[in-house]
This record gives sequence, structure tokens and C-alpha cells, in this order.
Amino acid sequence: MTPRTQWLMIAGLAVMALYFGDAFYRGWIEQPSQQLNAQYDALSSSIRDTKDEQGIAQKMGKRLTTYAARALPYDPQLARSLYQEWLLTLVDKHELRSASVDAAQPVVIELRSRTKKGKRHTIGHRIAYSLRGQASLAKFAEFMTEFREAGHLHKVRSLALNPTGKEGTLDINLAIEVLSLEASPNKDQLSDWQLAVDARPPRSVSDELVKRNLFARGFAKALYDIELKAITFDRLGTAQAWFRVDGRGTTKTVSLGQQVPIALHDISVVEIQSNKVLVNVNQQPHWISLGQSIGQVCSVPTES
Repeated sequence: MTPRTQWLMIAGLAVMALYFGDAFYRGWIEQPSQQLNAQYDALSSSIRDTKDEQGIAQKMGKRLTTYAARALPYDPQLARSLYQEWLLTLVDKHELRSASVDAAQPVVIELRSRTKKGKRHTIGHRIAYSLRGQASLAKFAEFMTEFREAGHLHKVRSLALNPTGKEGTLDINLAIEVLSLEASPNKDQLSDWQLAVDARPPRSVSDELVKRNLFARGFAKALYDIELKAITFDRLGTAQAWFRVDGRGTTKTVSLGQQVPIALHDISVVEIQSNKVLVNVNQQPHWISLGQSIGQVCSVPTES
């Protein structure tokens, strides 16, 4: 065997050694390492997903606990009557007139069982209420503020407001839905849970709504027709304010606490002094002197 042949054989053996060494490295080291890394990454991802799910479950658990605390008592008929009584108390407090509160029969809420196919579990009841009445925009805004701040598990499904044309009065039609849950800890009374102060919308929002009074658009000129003409006191010292209430010169006497008769605006007399009167105009206080109009003291722009 010549030296050249020997060198060729050595080179061939070296190439084969490199080939089989690379195959051994790939098959026994690199590929298993990649598989282990992939398994490790999958396991790490699964652990993260599990932790995320546990976090979501914990948050949902806390939320469900809060919902249960806010829900009506688990007895649907008792819940139905207690909430209706609460609504009527709210109606009386905020002076909604000609009011009625009707309650529908409770409707069962069910969920599918996760363990038994075709099995359903009752978790509570849904109860619908219909509230009808009349009030000024200011009174209704106060009603809705207290409704919103109450902790009951309730919501407004629909709302309709229609002007009646009488002294700022609106016809109110309100559809409400409330939940009674089996998990509720409230056995025979409503929850006393209240919306946190920092979670409540600022009162300025509802005040601005009342002040702007979109239902009275086109009636701004009427405020300039309302003028304080006189202030009188009887023998007992009872004061009365005399207002011109329209462009024809019609005069009405208004005592303390009474409304000034004008369509779509809520104007009430709060205080009467010898030369001026304090009035609430759409829930905003204004002093008006003899000879002045409501439009002047409120700085209401006239509409062209």
C-alpha cells in the first residue's frame, strides 16, 4: 500500500468519523436538548397559564362574593316584596307624584352543570319592575343619584322621560331589573352595601344636567316673562311673592315652598325677604329683586 493510498484511507476515515460524530451529537445531544427545552418552555407556559387562571378565578371569586352580598334575599317572593317596598320609599322620599311600582313574577336563572350532562342548577332569580310617576327633572335626578349609590344588585333596563307641559313636570317610565341569588347571605332583609365614595360620579354631573334642562330648550324666553312684581306680608307675617308669569301680564302669588307655575322649568320659592326672593331654578339658587325677571338673574341667553 502506497503512502498516497494510506493518506486517502486516513482522510476517508476522518470524514466518516466526523459524519458519525455529528450524527451522534445531533441524535443524542442536540435533539434531546431541543426536546427538553421545548418541554420546559411548554411546562413554563402551562404554569404561567395556570397561575393566570388561578388569579382570574380568585378575582372572579371575590367578585361573586361581592355580588352575593349585594343581591336580594334568596327567597324570590320575599325579595320581590322587599325591593318593591324599598322603591316605594325612594319614590316618596323624592316626591314622585302619581307614582306606581309594579313587580313581575321572579324568573329562574339556571346554569349548566360541569359534572353531570344535562343537569342544570338554579343560582337565583331575575325580577323585573316597572315604575311610573311624575316629577321635575331636579327631583328625578336626585332619585336616580340615590338609586345609583344604593348597593342592590339592580340596573335600569329602559327609561322614558316625556314633558307634561306643567310646571317643569316630566312623565317618567322606568324599567328596572334586580337579582336574587341563592348564595346571598341576606336572609330576610336587603343589603346595606353602599357604593364607595370614590366610585361615585361627582354630583356636579347631575347638577349640570338639571341646570341645562334639555327638555326646556325653546322655552328660555319664558324665563324673561317671569318677573317679581311685589312682595306682601299679611297680619300674621306670612310672606307672598307676586310674579308675572307670562307675556300677557298674568300674575300669580307664590308662598314659601311653592312652585312658580311655568312649563318645563322647576322654579320654587325658598326664602322671601322684604325686597328680594330666593328661588331655586332647576335646582340652582338665585336671588331675584323687585322688577327683575328669572331670565335676568339666571343670565339665560335668549334664543333667536
